[in-house]
Parts: sequence; structure tokens; C-alpha cells
Amino acid sequence: METQELLRPVAKVAGKVKTLGIVVLLLGIVALLAPNFTGMSISVLVGFILLLSGIGRTLFAWLSLGWGSTLLKAFMGIITCLAGGYMIFNPDQGARALAIVLTFYLFVDGIGAMVFAARLPPVAGGAWMMVGALASVLAGIFMWMQWPASGDLAVGLLIGIKLCIDGIELIGIGKTAEELAGS
Repeated sequence: METQELLRPVAKVAGKVKTLGIVVLLLGIVALLAPNFTGMSISVLVGFILLLSGIGRTLFAWLSLGWGSTLLKAFMGIITCLAGGYMIFNPDQGARALAIVLTFYLFVDGIGAMVFAARLPPVAGGAWMMVGALASVLAGIFMWMQWPASGDLAVGLLIGIKLCIDGIELIGIGKTAEELAGS
């Protein structure tokens, strides 16, 4: 497949891709400027999501009488509420738990992006994607090596770095699509 053909769908929205890249890059910079706040915020946000989910699961237990064990469904909802409350009131511990998940995400995201980038010609944005993929894998490895000592600071820093890399990658892909579409 020819490079211009490959980039045709992206070329139609290249300006939007670049704008999205700038927004993602700016969010990454904000996260890097306040990494502790970012890490704590993410932990508390996940806590609220779990709390609301737990309330929903508990309500479902009482609304779905006769459809399985009401007590078991209520128990699962209460456990979810407790997990959410724990993350809200202990964001440092929640951030440590998120660090484990983030380590896995960064590594798997990087490997997946490498596989995708390897299928694209470098001139079609594959090089930008490969750089982003390598950075994601390296961030995952770094997180793994530092996990016990990491928490909200590491989560905030790595989220910020990942957002910056993704933003730069999107800007590069948008520029490449514009250049190749114009030639």
C-alpha cells in the first residue's frame, strides 16, 4: 500500500489531529507541573467512580430480587463502595495500587503500538508511533523498577510524560499527513 494512500484518511482530518495533539501535550505539561496533585487526583477520581459504581451495584441487588442471590449482589456492591471510599480517603495507597495498573498499561500499550507502528512505513507516521511506543514501554519498565517507592508522584509524572509523548506523536502524524497529502 502506498504511503499517500495509507495517510488519506488522516490527511482529511490532519488539522484536527494536530489540534488534538496540542491539547494532549498541554494536558501532559499540566500533569508534569503538578505531579503529586495529578497522581492524587487520579486516585480520588477512581475512588469516586468505584463508590458510585458500588452504590449502583447495591441498588441493583435490591431492584433485581429473584434474579440470583440478593445478599451476594449487595455484598459485591458494598465491597466496591468500600474500595472506592478507601481510595478517596487514602489516595496515597490508592496511587500505589494505580501504579501497578499503570505499569501494566504502559507496557502493554507500548507493545501494542510497536506492533501497529511496525506495519506502517516510517514516512507515514510509523516512526512517530514507534518513538511513542518505545517511550511507553520504557516508562512501564521504569515504573516497574520503582514501584514500591512510587505513588502519586510517579503516577502523576508518568501520566504527564505519556500525555506529552502522545501529544507530540499526534502532532507529528498530523504534520506528516498534511505534507504527504499536499505533494
